[in-house]
Amino acid sequence: MLILFAILGWMNSLAPGRDHMENALAITRVVLEEPPLFRDDESKMKTGAYLVAVAFRESSLKNDAVGDNGRARCLFQLWATSDAVRTDPELCARIALTRLRESARICGASNMLGIYASGPKGCSSETAKRISRDRLALSSKLAKSAPKIPADVPDDESEGDGQ
Repeated sequence: MLILFAILGWMNSLAPGRDHMENALAITRVVLEEPPLFRDDESKMKTGAYLVAVAFRESSLKNDAVGDNGRARCLFQLWATSDAVRTDPELCARIALTRLRESARICGASNMLGIYASGPKGCSSETAKRISRDRLALSSKLAKSAPKIPADVPDDESEGDGQ
């Protein structure tokens, strides 16, 4: 559960003095259950850092956040969702990851958040490109601070009595 430790640490550093456990657990479950967003992300730390960066910029890591005149909801300020996402951070994170993946697929690496941030015309939006650069820079900074497993510590599969 190193990824949970990292996500919780990042959240605490970005928004100190609050209990982030529920949201950190929700993001961790989604990150562990879904394929990574990035090709070179076997540990999924980059994906986790990206989700935390987006959630921080969108809602200051508050799952009950409502913005854009009531149209944007939850950690990731999702549009076109039910109000249920405000009480279910895992549902919020799962929908966000799906939308982020689709936005990156359509707009490409230079504007990963294009459609996510600015709608159907977002791939060519300069505002969306600026938002993408900001979220990627923050997620890169977070990922570089991720805890590392020392080489002499066995992983979960090699622990125990071999059963």
